[in-house]
Amino acid sequence: MKWVLVVAALTGPLMAETSLSDALKKANEDLKTSLSVLNEARAKIAAEKPELAKEFEEVGLELREQRRLARIARMSREDREMAMRELERERQVRRQDAAYVAGLLKDQALKIQIVSGPGEPVLAVDDEVIAAEADDAAEALVERLVVVDASLDRLEALFGGSMAPGKAATESGAVIEGQFAAVGPQVWFSGEGATGAVVWEKGGSLPEVVPGDEEAIRSLMSGGESILGLDVTGGKARALDEIRGSALDLVRKGGLWVWPILSLALLSLVFGLIKLARFSGYREPGEAWVTAILAALRVNDRDKALEVAGQAKHPVSEVMKRLVDTAGSTADVVEETLYEQLMGVQQKVGSLLPVIAVTAATAPLLGLLGTVSGMIRTFNLITLFGSGDPKPLAGGISEALVTTLFGLVVAIPALILHAFLSRRSQGIVQTTERLGLSFVNSLRTK
Repeated sequence: MKWVLVVAALTGPLMAETSLSDALKKANEDLKTSLSVLNEARAKIAAEKPELAKEFEEVGLELREQRRLARIARMSREDREMAMRELERERQVRRQDAAYVAGLLKDQALKIQIVSGPGEPVLAVDDEVIAAEADDAAEALVERLVVVDASLDRLEALFGGSMAPGKAATESGAVIEGQFAAVGPQVWFSGEGATGAVVWEKGGSLPEVVPGDEEAIRSLMSGGESILGLDVTGGKARALDEIRGSALDLVRKGGLWVWPILSLALLSLVFGLIKLARFSGYREPGEAWVTAILAALRVNDRDKALEVAGQAKHPVSEVMKRLVDTAGSTADVVEETLYEQLMGVQQKVGSLLPVIAVTAATAPLLGLLGTVSGMIRTFNLITLFGSGDPKPLAGGISEALVTTLFGLVVAIPALILHAFLSRRSQGIVQTTERLGLSFVNSLRTK
């Protein structure tokens, strides 16, 4: 009995372990079966879902249509007529939109054909499609949608690079034949006698070749690798450099009215230099100089006083000589003599300054006169040839404004020079008056 219990105790756990393993195995098999069934159900639902969605959408459309018809049925006759008019207006708007978009596509195709540069790929669209005028705007729009695809294809080909034969003009004006290579906005040319970058104005008749790296360009033409410089301005930098020109070119642009302005500038410059040379030679004496003259007069040495008065390099020297000559008279007479001499000094140091002032005032007026004259000529050209191309008009206006530029360039320095010289002349007169009054007051004290 003991052995039976022992055997039962030993075999019990083994049987329990065996049953648990079988249960796990069976659970895994059941799980796999359930997952397989679930996947099949999901696949079936996924297969049926588009069809159900389509049917649901059709039912929804039918329901909306039935609701619309029911709503129309409930509407009065006037409401139905109003709804029809609204639909008709919407149809007209849609037709106009279609015609507008079709016109834009036509303009796009024509613009590409007109402004395509040398070496650039052509637009692969039949000319009849572009020129055709369909009665139905929607039909015309559908036909011209090929312009969009062709434009994208052309753009892709242009970015990848394209080549085409053609003619170009050299800097000397000769027309030669060769090969164009276009990569994006940059175009190069290689021909007999000229190889370089191409400068071409949109809508221009003949491109111009600017000499460049011939070896690199020929390597590019042959399909090899090369490093070439790019003009990101599209030739505008070179054109601006040519427009700037030299000072002589600017004078030529100004025309007839520039020469009187330049004459005024020369006159103002010469007179200004003369006055500056005179004023730079003046040396203002001090009170000690007046004291020395008075000391010589106190000992009745008139010759010594005249000698000391003549030593000053200043207009006051001549005034003081005249005062020494009248020193024997009363102080009032000497003072009258001083003011008389001051008028002469003021006239002497102020000479030529009015001419400079007139120059500063006249130069901008002459510039304005030249501008008005140039604008009149420009408007006469507009009257004859119209204003379709703004470039000739801009050139004429810029040339007309050259005279105003010259007038201001002459007037501003002349005005500054006149102000400086006027201030300097007033200082000379004030110094002369101050020293003369010092002399007269000393005589009164004596």
